[in-house]
Amino acid sequence: MRGSMGDQEKSELLNYNAFEMWEYEPFFYVGEHAKPWISFKESFYRAGEVIIKNLAAGHGFPDLEGVAAVFLFRHYLELALKTLVMRGRFLERADKNAVIENVKQVKRIHDLAELWQLALADAKPKILEYWDSYDIPFVEKCIAEFHAHDEKGFALRYPREGGEHFDYDFGCFDKAMEHVYQVLEGLTGCLTECYRQNNEWEALDDY
Repeated sequence: MRGSMGDQEKSELLNYNAFEMWEYEPFFYVGEHAKPWISFKESFYRAGEVIIKNLAAGHGFPDLEGVAAVFLFRHYLELALKTLVMRGRFLERADKNAVIENVKQVKRIHDLAELWQLALADAKPKILEYWDSYDIPFVEKCIAEFHAHDEKGFALRYPREGGEHFDYDFGCFDKAMEHVYQVLEGLTGCLTECYRQNNEWEALDDY
C-alpha cells in the first residue's frame, strides 16, 4: 500500500501549472537605440563562467548544465577570435591604421582552428613585439582540443553529434578558461591600444 504523500511531492504538484491558462506577457523589448556597451563575447564568457565554477565546486548536474556551459565558452572563443582578427585588420601595421572602408569582415565561420590561423595572419604581425609575451601555446592547445572534439561547433549544440560521449574535468576547465580569457583579451587590448594611439598621432598631424 502506498504511503502518504510527502511535503516535497505536495509542493511539486501544487507548483505544476501546465494546465493553468496564463496571460502571456512579452519579455523582449526592442529599444530605439542600440547599446554599444554590450559585449556578446563577454556575455557568453560570464554566463559560462558562473556555471563552470558552480560545477567545479561540486554543485549542479554536470550532464545537464555542463553541456551548455562548455558550449558557452566555445562560443566565447569563436567571438573572441573574430574580434582579435578584426582588431588586427583595423591596423595596416603597428603604427598605421587601415582605411575603414577597406577592412573586410570576418566570414561567418565556426571553425576555431581556421579562425586562429586568421588571427596569426591578421593580428600577430601588428603586435609582434608583444605577441610572444603572452601564453600563446596554452591558447593553441585549448583551441586544438575544441577543434578535435567539436570541429564544426555542432557537438555541443545538437544531439547525436558526439557531445553525448563527453565528460569534463570542470576543475581544470575553470582554471583554463580564465587563463585563455586573460590571453585573448590581453592581445585584443594591445591591438585596440595601437589603434587608439595611431588615431591620436594622426589627429596631431592634422594641425
